[in-house]
Amino acid sequence: MNGLTREDSSTIAFVVNCYFSDAINTDELQQWAFWVMESNESYPDYIAELLNFNTPRSHIYKVIGFSPSRSFTIREDEAICGIACLRGREVFDGPDKDQALNSLHNDQEILAEFQATFPFIQVRNKV
Repeated sequence: MNGLTREDSSTIAFVVNCYFSDAINTDELQQWAFWVMESNESYPDYIAELLNFNTPRSHIYKVIGFSPSRSFTIREDEAICGIACLRGREVFDGPDKDQALNSLHNDQEILAEFQATFPFIQVRNKV
């Protein structure tokens, strides 16, 4: 799987953004790590550590060992919050529900990336 290293951190940056935006929770982060391990012959060491991750969210960077780099537009950030809203989760420190869902509606690529990154999570597409 690409995007999990310091040199190319696009996928892990997306996962962390989803985690901080409540589009996924800690159990789903752990499921994602398990899925990565099951689906790939090789993966960074931190993936195995995420299987048991259960500390404050901000400590995820210590486990990963670097701060993933990927620039998200405001609309992409809001769209990720929209996924959280679709999943019935309350978003704190983000846009209101209508704005988040509107951004998701206008940025279907984020929903497609979410579904590809977390194939074990069903999201009702009511956008």
